[in-house]
Amino acid sequence: MAGLLNFIPNIGPTLSVVFPMAIAFLDAPWKAGAVLILYIIIQQLESYWLTPTVMAKQVALLPAVTLTAQIFFATIFGALGLLIALPLTVVAKTWIEEALFQDILDRWNSAAS
Repeated sequence: MAGLLNFIPNIGPTLSVVFPMAIAFLDAPWKAGAVLILYIIIQQLESYWLTPTVMAKQVALLPAVTLTAQIFFATIFGALGLLIALPLTVVAKTWIEEALFQDILDRWNSAAS
C-alpha cells in the first residue's frame, strides 16, 4: 500500500504512514512513535535530497512545474490525475522539446544562417 501511495507526490507518502502506524499501535504504542520517527527521517531524506536530485538531473523538471501539473491534473481528472500528473508532464515536456524546439525552431535557425 505504501509503495502505491508513494506514486502520488507530496500527498501519498504522508498517507502511507497511517497504515504502518495503526498496525504498530496495535502491538505497542511506543512502536507507533518509532514508526513515525523513522518515517519522518526517511521522508526528509527522500523529499529534500533524493527526489530533487533525480528530477534535476534525469527529468529536468522544476518543483514549481511539478506542483502546477499536480494541481492541474487533479482538478481535471481527480485522484487519477494525481497518479498520472508527473508522467504526463514529462511526456509533454519531451514532446515540446522534440517537436517545437528541435523540429521547428532549429529549421528557422538553420534557414536564417
